[in-house]
Parts: sequence; structure tokens; C-alpha cells
Amino acid sequence: MGHQEELMADLLTVKNIHTYIGQFLILEDVSFSVPKGSITVLLGRNGAGKTTCLRSIIGQLQPVEGEILLKGENLIGKPAYNISSKGIGYVPENR
Repeated sequence: MGHQEELMADLLTVKNIHTYIGQFLILEDVSFSVPKGSITVLLGRNGAGKTTCLRSIIGQLQPVEGEILLKGENLIGKPAYNISSKGIGYVPENR
């Protein structure tokens, strides 16, 4: 991969994930990418699945379909401690 291609590469790619909490399908066919060096925001109303998406990315919830790629490495099925050691995490707000 050349220098220009490396600069344009996606740091994080979420492809068609489906995540359940209990018997309820919370995320259905969610896809997005985060290019290296960018700032990305998840926006949505309460209950839209923002937190579920983040929990899926960091390994607290396991999607039943799809891929979550961090620098090309699939994170699906990896334990949360392994994912956090790669430099990705989630800090929930205090209520």
C-alpha cells in the first residue's frame, strides 16, 4: 500500500452488522466507515441504537452477522479486553 492509499484507508469499518439484546433485534444491517484521521459522530434519537453500536464495536455485545474491521482486522468474536488493547474504547456518560 502506497503512502497516499495508507492516508485514505479506513481505520474502522462496520459492515452489515445485526445485533440482538436478548430476543430483540436492535441493530439491523448497520454499515459505516471511519477514515483514518477523521472525526465521526453517531447521531440519533433515544433508543436508536447508538450505544448498542458502540458496545458491538468494543466487544461488549456480539453481532450475529456482519464484520467490524479495525485496521483490516475483524473484531467479531474477540473478547472486549483484546479490543481495548488495540486502542478502541467507550466511556459512557454519568447520569
